[in-house]
Amino acid sequence: MIDRTRLRTPPEHLGLLCEPAPAHLRASLQAAPGAFPDAPLLDSRLAQVRADLRRALALPESRPIVATGHQAEFFHAGVFAKTVAAHALAERAGGTAVFVTVDADLPKTQRLVLPETTPHGLRRVDVLIPGCEPLLPYESQPRIPRSDWLQFFATLASLHEFRDRALLDTFARAFLTIDDPNPVYCAALARGHAAVAGALGLSGIVDLRLSHLASTAAFRAYVATFLLAPQRTAEAYNAAQHAYRATHGVRATGRPVPPLLVRGDTVELPFWVLRPDEPRRRLFVRTVGDQVELATDNRVLGAMPRAALAEYANHVQPWPLERAGGWHLRPRALTLSGFLRLVLADAFIHGIGGAKYDEMTEGFLAACFGVSLAPLGCVSATVHLPLPQEGVTEAHVRAARHRSRDLRFNPQRHVRGIPDRLQRQRSELVRQSHELRAHQRRNAEARRLVFLELRRLNTRMLEHDPWRAAEYDEYVAALEARLRIDSIARDREYFYALHVQETLAVLVARIRALFLN
Repeated sequence: MIDRTRLRTPPEHLGLLCEPAPAHLRASLQAAPGAFPDAPLLDSRLAQVRADLRRALALPESRPIVATGHQAEFFHAGVFAKTVAAHALAERAGGTAVFVTVDADLPKTQRLVLPETTPHGLRRVDVLIPGCEPLLPYESQPRIPRSDWLQFFATLASLHEFRDRALLDTFARAFLTIDDPNPVYCAALARGHAAVAGALGLSGIVDLRLSHLASTAAFRAYVATFLLAPQRTAEAYNAAQHAYRATHGVRATGRPVPPLLVRGDTVELPFWVLRPDEPRRRLFVRTVGDQVELATDNRVLGAMPRAALAEYANHVQPWPLERAGGWHLRPRALTLSGFLRLVLADAFIHGIGGAKYDEMTEGFLAACFGVSLAPLGCVSATVHLPLPQEGVTEAHVRAARHRSRDLRFNPQRHVRGIPDRLQRQRSELVRQSHELRAHQRRNAEARRLVFLELRRLNTRMLEHDPWRAAEYDEYVAALEARLRIDSIARDREYFYALHVQETLAVLVARIRALFLN
């Protein structure tokens, strides 16, 4: 059981977060597979669907599966830590580690950021990712000539101070295979990830793309259960969302996920609809007699007989809307995590964000299927590049700003040589201000006059050391500049292949020691 109060980003270099303790996750896998409560799924059983999925994916049926995953992006070392943990946990349990590339999501950025050392200190440099289309899911990203990717990695290498010690070249060589003149982005990314993992001794990790998982009978059957009961699905989903917001005091609209819309007999379901080279759309369904009508925001995609949806055997082949219209369904965050933990994995490793929102997933899926999900672990890490740091923190800057502000409001504490006469006048004004606040709070005009006189007197006091304010302000500005440089050096979001290989090897060794011993 995860203690979600412990889900905090480790602040220190090579700091690790493992929740719950690895021993707890190891114990949960001792009886897997087959340790999960079975339940009906359409006219079949969940256990049968799980077995069929493993056969379809060429995964071992009799050994535990430890899964993790992430969006198809150049992610940071904290995300890579999940892969290390999944590999170690699977090795300890005699199972298989699976990494799911979430290629149905949209790119968060069109740039890869890295630090550059200049004569004036560190700065961040943005390098454009070739051909990145922000409105298209990763699986629909255009195929870009190998020469463009070659220039991209050459630019990264020319800017990267630690290229000779990093794993960037290992990643790039695998990404840029000679026999692929126009690389498929997600496939090339998977090759790069596998090469880096192999260089660090992590072999045998199975890479699965979400788009591939979504083409299986198991996934279609999973979706069909929601299509057959849209009202119940929306009620369970929104109840889980409401409970999460109430429990954690979330006030921001649409956090952690927006509720599903219900408009009369039309219900939004937690899936995306997409077609190659088009933006993804939300899915809406409506039951019309013995048919389930599927639609997006502005068009009807088609209808499917309820009787056909209810038979598991009918989901082996693509649905008509896939074959004829080229439309494909992809899970949103909660339904993705739910599918992986319900149908694919015996244990799942999340990052911090996913581990938090999966509290909703568990409530939602329990209401829909009546069974518990695969045990969940949360693993993350902080890794810094070996860049020089000034040692300045936010606390240092706050203290300097406070001192600069205090100089203006209490110059007598900072300026020497102020005449006693001015100090006595100030003390009297302070006394009057306290008196008015205590006994005449509504006398705004009197309080304003005392305040203005006090401010005028403070200004006169500062004139006895006219350079002190500039000195304090310059110190604040210098600290802020040093903090900006340190924030660049301490950034944990840099692409993990930019890190020095020896540093990543230490991270791998620490995680493996936790999960194998």
